[in-house]
Amino acid sequence: MSRKAILLDVLKEVVADLGQVFVTKDVSEDIRMKQAHLNLIDNIQYHGFVGGALSDHRAQLEIDEIKKHTSRGSRWKKIGLPPEVFTKSHSIKTSQPVPDLLRQGLLINEESNNSEIGPQYAQDNLLTSRMRKHQSWYRAHELHLPYGTGPGPNDTNSYGNMLTRVDGEAGRNFLTTEIFEVALDRLAQGSGVVEKYRLLHNMLSSQPMCFNLFGPLVRDHELAKNLLATIVPENFSEVIRVEIEWAPEPVTNYLNDHTAFDAFIEYWTEDGQLVGLGIETKLSEPFSQKAYDRPEYRRWMQHPDSPWNPDSWNKVQAIELNQLWRDHLLAVALRFQPKSIYNCVRLMLVYHPEDMNSARNFLNYKNLLRNNDDSMFSLSIDQIVDRWLSVVEKDEHKKWLRSFRKRYIELDLSKASI
Repeated sequence: MSRKAILLDVLKEVVADLGQVFVTKDVSEDIRMKQAHLNLIDNIQYHGFVGGALSDHRAQLEIDEIKKHTSRGSRWKKIGLPPEVFTKSHSIKTSQPVPDLLRQGLLINEESNNSEIGPQYAQDNLLTSRMRKHQSWYRAHELHLPYGTGPGPNDTNSYGNMLTRVDGEAGRNFLTTEIFEVALDRLAQGSGVVEKYRLLHNMLSSQPMCFNLFGPLVRDHELAKNLLATIVPENFSEVIRVEIEWAPEPVTNYLNDHTAFDAFIEYWTEDGQLVGLGIETKLSEPFSQKAYDRPEYRRWMQHPDSPWNPDSWNKVQAIELNQLWRDHLLAVALRFQPKSIYNCVRLMLVYHPEDMNSARNFLNYKNLLRNNDDSMFSLSIDQIVDRWLSVVEKDEHKKWLRSFRKRYIELDLSKASI
């Protein structure tokens, strides 16, 4: 394997869609590059191969290398451009205070592109960068709101994906008033890992996305029944409850840790089976980068009806699989705990269609399960929304789902502003 394996046609297409100045990982992390080079992306030298190919084909690509060894590879510039284009795209207004992170090169000032988009974070990976800019665009062009500070309540750095204190507290991070009320109800419970500032103010977070997707189901179980029928195989008689950010208690009966489902749906089937569906949502965040293990976890792997292959014992705790494993363990524990009320519990991973890492991690994890296991499956958010739009009848539900699609899925809408 070498740089010679990088496909020039794909390289040209990706470079053509990038801005006037870009870095190697903007190219190598593009979904089209990953899909075209599935045999290379796990190679430790993959990004280097792409950088070498950019150098080899710089004449055909009409690019120049302007800086080596940045944190994301070499920096490249498209040639034949007037000097003011490069200068303007990286200008900072000195008449305004510049945050410390901007001076350190960690923030990108978007003033020259669109004064409403707001500052971005220079060290985002490609997916996070794309999603942060889309959320910034949505805030500016759909909500018509100014940007705020974050990511935490005490941080003073401005980001385009953050809402101001006033707008966050007013529920502008949610697609409908009803979803905002569901979020407030959940905050009032005070348990779990619901972070108030993140939930109300950070448009990039998967936590408000989870509320925006599953929130309407919390109070409307008939709607939940109608929509859930497009996802799971059973025929329903009744949806019992829909929870967001939920874990069974007491924790000592299960994993004895802080693992929780982002959402949980409980329902009866027509043949009298009680089923639980745990849901893990991902927008642009990576899976946990810390590997956890404890005796309680191994207890459930040793269960007679464990879904794992015998040779998976030392593989499930790998960093890229560890969070999925813990979420799945919680589903298994909920099913097989001695006093369990459930006939079946499944885990569903919900991820963005451009999140290749989540899709790949899921497939790698599924390979550790028995062939006939059906306790875990995945769907991308576009698949879910398309299925739900095909069955809803009320205009308010169609409006909600179309708004969700515009905010989280239709990234091309913000492309002209980037």
